[in-house]
Amino acid sequence: MDRDYVSEKDVRKCQFYVRYIEQVNNAKIKIKTDFNWNDKSGNADETCYWINNVLNSSFRGDERDINEFVKRMESFCKDEILPLTEFDWIKNNKRICLWLWHQTIRYSYRRGDAFPEHRGRFEALVEYFDSLNESGNRKRELINNFRGDWQRKGNTSDPFISESADVINYLWRYSIKLHDNITRHFSPISDEDRKICLTGFYDCILDTPEKKELFLRKIKSALSSHKHRKKAGKGNINKNFLLSLNNNEKMNEMIMLAGIKRDDFMNRLIAEEYERRKNTSGQS
Repeated sequence: MDRDYVSEKDVRKCQFYVRYIEQVNNAKIKIKTDFNWNDKSGNADETCYWINNVLNSSFRGDERDINEFVKRMESFCKDEILPLTEFDWIKNNKRICLWLWHQTIRYSYRRGDAFPEHRGRFEALVEYFDSLNESGNRKRELINNFRGDWQRKGNTSDPFISESADVINYLWRYSIKLHDNITRHFSPISDEDRKICLTGFYDCILDTPEKKELFLRKIKSALSSHKHRKKAGKGNINKNFLLSLNNNEKMNEMIMLAGIKRDDFMNRLIAEEYERRKNTSGQS
């Protein structure tokens, strides 16, 4: 009668056992049915059922050999599967999580990959490090190297941190026109994730200070125009007229002395002139 030699509720450990069995150099291991990673990898019970079937059929019920195999497998798992606390600095910072996810896994619209949000990206990162065929110490070293890379290259102020969802959506649409390859790397579906991905494009794809500066300059110019058009649509109208160079210099000087915006200055000037003429007309 077949026995259950592995009974585990931790999905990460279960997945490690499957990878170990698939890769171990042991002539006795015979896998009759490949493990279905797409459908069963997230279910601990089904994963253990597959593991126990492989063990029972491979060792033909030899408990001593099976126990030795399981003991060795669990020992490797204890070493290689890092505690989740090792990933807290990634989990608790969506910007860092997206940066590291792009560094290691990335998204490919050409393969039709579904673009994950923060939780999916974090879980993919944990699985990525779990699946590396490296010791626990080597994995810690790799994680620390990435942490150092972030501190040196990516730890800059977020240029979009204070922008509203409406502004972020506008900047995202504008960025697609400016850099059509942005959707090859990031394809967010929510307002919150769109903001993270806009920052991620700045962090990951614009890889030189010059590229970042040029992008921000164009973004700020476009945003200024956007806000101006939005303001013009609320009780305002855009007027075009010719102004002599001499009067333009005088107007600029008056605006500077007044210390207000050009639009506000022109509106105040017209309103004051209108009131002056109205009062003069009423007195005559």
